[in-house]
Amino acid sequence: MPVSRDRRNSGRVQSTGTAVFHGAFAAHARIVDLAIGGLSLLVDDVAAVPEVGAHAHLDARLDGLGHWLHLIGSVVRVDLRRSGTALVIELLVVPPDFEDLVQNELLFALECARVPWILLVDGERGRRELVAGAFRAMGCHVIEVSSPLAAIAEIDQSRLHLWAAVIADSKLASQAEELRSFLAEAYPGVPLIDVGQRPRREGTTSLSVDDVPDLALQIFNLVGMPEQLGVTV
Repeated sequence: MPVSRDRRNSGRVQSTGTAVFHGAFAAHARIVDLAIGGLSLLVDDVAAVPEVGAHAHLDARLDGLGHWLHLIGSVVRVDLRRSGTALVIELLVVPPDFEDLVQNELLFALECARVPWILLVDGERGRRELVAGAFRAMGCHVIEVSSPLAAIAEIDQSRLHLWAAVIADSKLASQAEELRSFLAEAYPGVPLIDVGQRPRREGTTSLSVDDVPDLALQIFNLVGMPEQLGVTV
């Protein structure tokens, strides 16, 4: 169906995924967000970036969903960034299954906005349970995992719109650091919270678990005043 003005102005949702752009060059891209009338992509290969007005044939799949969607649109915006080139694609035809998908994603995003969803990564069970309990006491929904691989598997679900990812230092310091770097690059919109004794990195927030009452106060301040939450860029 043709894209109407109302569809172009419909709500956007930050759902991630993979896309293959078929133009003068075939380029792989990451989906940044989408709306019923279009979607935004981040392309790594600058040589494959099309011009504004170029027609686009896309194969797109959201993270966590097994099926691919075939979309037809046109490029309405091209922005050069440090991490790649951002494209905004306006769909010329909106398949019903894509429209249903966007509506479902919007509903999931609203639900996650109503109740903050936290991904907590900590291999030390006692500390993980302590931090998880403090967040749950503030009304948060906490997903607990013990390893970076499990964390990536959880965050790689399109319906998981995280309020923050809480990553604790591990015995192998490189594992926690690699996970922080990966999430900062792949999901820049998800704030990172560090747990441990490492120096606080610019753009992040840190928690100390040395004193239980103080931990509760720290989390109360973060959840009650989200402007204090650092966002990595």
